[in-house]
Amino acid sequence: MVIDGVNGRLVPPRNMGALAEALAELIASPEKRSAMGQAGRKMAEQEFSQTRIIAETLQVYRELKLPAA
Repeated sequence: MVIDGVNGRLVPPRNMGALAEALAELIASPEKRSAMGQAGRKMAEQEFSQTRIIAETLQVYRELKLPAA
């Protein structure tokens, strides 16, 4: 999941000019690259942690009323 300007850059498909601009911007700014990398890691840890995924999966099972394993 990319939030444009926060943890990455989004460019329109097949738009080489926009891709070149985004890459040039990131190449020129190590600070921005680092901040985006940190934001991406934080999002991954929050949204896709093992604890959260297990809890959400178990909730789906509860809602479906499937027998527990």
